[in-house]
Amino acid sequence: MTINKAMNIALTGLNAHQAALNVVSHNIANINTEGYRRQQVHFAEMRTPLYDNSVSGQIASLAGVKIDGIKTASNDYLNDYFRKQNALYEGLQTGADIAAGVAGLLDELQDSALGDSLNAFYEAANSLYQNPTDYSMRVNFVAKAKAVANKFNALDTSLKNYATSVIGDGSDGSAQASQVGTDVSKLNSQLEKLANINLQLSRTPDDTNLQSQRDQVLSEISSLANVDVKITETGTANVSIGNAELVSGVKVVGKLEYSTVTDANGSINPRIQAIDVETKRVKDVTKDFTSGSIGGVISGLETLTTAQSDLNRLAKAFADQMNGIQQYVNGNEQACYYDRQNDVLVKNPPALFEGTTAGDIKINNDVYNNPDLVAAARLDTSAVNWEKAVGNGDNALFFFNAKSAKLTDLDGLSMQDFLIAMGTKAALSADDLQKQADAQGSIVDSINNQILSETGVNLDEELSNMIIYQQGYNASARMFSTCVEVFDTLVNLGK
Repeated sequence: MTINKAMNIALTGLNAHQAALNVVSHNIANINTEGYRRQQVHFAEMRTPLYDNSVSGQIASLAGVKIDGIKTASNDYLNDYFRKQNALYEGLQTGADIAAGVAGLLDELQDSALGDSLNAFYEAANSLYQNPTDYSMRVNFVAKAKAVANKFNALDTSLKNYATSVIGDGSDGSAQASQVGTDVSKLNSQLEKLANINLQLSRTPDDTNLQSQRDQVLSEISSLANVDVKITETGTANVSIGNAELVSGVKVVGKLEYSTVTDANGSINPRIQAIDVETKRVKDVTKDFTSGSIGGVISGLETLTTAQSDLNRLAKAFADQMNGIQQYVNGNEQACYYDRQNDVLVKNPPALFEGTTAGDIKINNDVYNNPDLVAAARLDTSAVNWEKAVGNGDNALFFFNAKSAKLTDLDGLSMQDFLIAMGTKAALSADDLQKQADAQGSIVDSINNQILSETGVNLDEELSNMIIYQQGYNASARMFSTCVEVFDTLVNLGK
């Protein structure tokens, strides 16, 4: 081996270890970069072709060292596992947030809540029972009745507004501006971004920076939906949900479209369709979204729709119960209202409430405008001079006692108990989902920590590599310097 060859070998060592130190420096610089994966240097021996198998021939073939490649630390199994578990977490957390929002709307500890309005109504009925001909008592009673109806209306509006913010109200504009619409739009954007990264990876499959970007985008996609991911040999990622392909190779082949549909009962439901970019074939993939924030909304709607249904049941039961008392007839025993002008009782009073849902319940305008139409009396209309018993307030007492009456339409509960049960059910659902989300979050954190330990930047490891590469660089430099000295000595000998 000549001095020149030894110098060249030393030079390859200098270059290789300098490059390795650059990689270490790059790793350390990105220690806090989200999604960054540690770069690893792979050294390889350099040799020239053998001209014979002798010892001198083998020595002559030695050519130093080279950087065979820079690989990205990765664990495909853990990455895939993380995406699936992350989608589950986001779904549970979104469902918990929706349930918590519903529970907040139904919270009877809030001021001016429906429970307070009901209590005020029952107390007004008790006051009317004690003074059935007092006009101010009647005005107070109908005012409290209207307040209950208004509270039902307001709570119904709050739940509908909340539903609109989550899924939309049936119009295209609100659907796109809703939580689901926004998330579907984000998902489409991430799919486009992934397809662009795939295109670049198809040209430079060993680009570690692109691989890191790909994995980061896939993690963000998993936060939105429970997609299936397949990493190809060239490093590109194919994405699908259900049996609908979304990204294949370097193209987005399926675009998601969000809208709402109204069923036969008038309920508004979310709908997500995958549209084939080339054939325009449409697939309904709504039910395929089972986790991620989008799937969390779809599954979490049950808490919201249950609350709306229960509120409508409560409003109808209240209206039916009050109207049943207001218009009570059992043979000759009847509820009667007060004709103030003639100072007599009159049979066949009008209904107290109109409407059958929380959204349309309201006090009868005739009763509101003339509080004397409230049937405060209940008596035997076959008795002599029954119409003169204007001080009878027995029917008002039934209004008051309705507070504790058990209603079949409310599962055998009273109005107040059913209302409390509604809030409790929503609160328990929110609490249960939050506990599940917290537990799932711990799993995701554990997986992420494991990924970071394997693929993230470890400062101790990088400092150790820096020392190793520095020593390799110094040794190569020393070798190069020694060769130069030997070369100079040989030159001087020839003078």
